[in-house]
Amino acid sequence: MMVSPRLLVSMAFLLATLTHALAAPPYEGRWTENPAWCRNTSGTDELPITITRRSIDAFVSSCRVLSVKRVGAEWRIRTSCRDEGQDATEPRVKNTFVLRINGDRMTMHDMNGVVTLTRCPR
Repeated sequence: MMVSPRLLVSMAFLLATLTHALAAPPYEGRWTENPAWCRNTSGTDELPITITRRSIDAFVSSCRVLSVKRVGAEWRIRTSCRDEGQDATEPRVKNTFVLRINGDRMTMHDMNGVVTLTRCPR
């Protein structure tokens, strides 16, 4: 059975598109103000911030991602957050994180201010 070159090109294009769609966004990972904190996993408030497609988790807060939008060189992530000590009956706080990534450095701006973070090794 012979496969046409046109079909092969179409399949390669589809595969490349799917691979790109499944690739992790550049903001995913563990980020910290102090690279020495990267090795910390518990028992201290000096923990990295963990960002995934679904959540942003820090020492005292946990946010569910509601939407992500890329605007130029920035990523705008709308979230619904709960801080340490809040119970399930208290309303979540809406927060928008604006991320600008440059290699292994990221500037994060939200309602609490601006912080520059470094990516932890994987």
